[in-house]
Amino acid sequence: MRQGNAYTLIFLAAVALVASLVLALAAQMLKDRQNLLQQADMKRNILIAAGFMECYADADEAKREMDPGVCTDVHFYFEAHMRALLLDHRGKIVDEPGTRPELVDPAREADKPLEKRRYPVFLRIDPVKGKEKISAYCIPIYGKGLWSSLYGYLALEPDLNTVKGLTFHKQGETPGLGAEIQSRWFQEGFKGKTILDKKGRLVSITVLKGKLDRSSPQAAHQVDGISGATLTTRGVTDLLMKSLMMYEPYFTMIRRGGAEHGRR
Repeated sequence: MRQGNAYTLIFLAAVALVASLVLALAAQMLKDRQNLLQQADMKRNILIAAGFMECYADADEAKREMDPGVCTDVHFYFEAHMRALLLDHRGKIVDEPGTRPELVDPAREADKPLEKRRYPVFLRIDPVKGKEKISAYCIPIYGKGLWSSLYGYLALEPDLNTVKGLTFHKQGETPGLGAEIQSRWFQEGFKGKTILDKKGRLVSITVLKGKLDRSSPQAAHQVDGISGATLTTRGVTDLLMKSLMMYEPYFTMIRRGGAEHGRR
């Protein structure tokens, strides 16, 4: 009986070992493809915010659309129409060969000393009469929701005041409640809103608890809330202000006509 038990344990251990090796091998083989899909998803969201594509209706639609063909098209389209830059905390463009701005994680950057932090910005470039015209400035936005970290992109018009588009591409909030931040109706509510008050001060955009009162003097800086998701939407309000504040030195220089846009 003891020999039988020992044999069973050895057999189970061998099966577990083989299964672990197979899973590890499969994960390694799929790693490059997973990285490619993740990068394509981020680039597609940048393109959506910059006005090239429509927002997803929901998170499920996003997953369905990211097939290999779409993935390849997104990479080519991004390279053709967007210019990626890296900034330091003062808003100055920095050149760091080997660093890809679209792969910079704002959460990791926040843990670094201030002088070592890098802030990616993505410029939409449109040809106008044989010249290049910047028609949108897109930045990553990051913060905390109720249950998870929220990642997205916010694009501004050339006036660096009016919102061109907003997307959230990564979140783990409650389906049907906080997860609605990734829905089309919520994201498109930001289009046309402004982040500066009449005196040019940064006020960002507030997500309300209820519906927007369009007659309110603050309506230009507010959007409809999500019923039952107060903490998630409060997180969106906070992360928008914090993210915009990090880029305000760069935006201020451009508004004053003193910043270079660089090339990549």
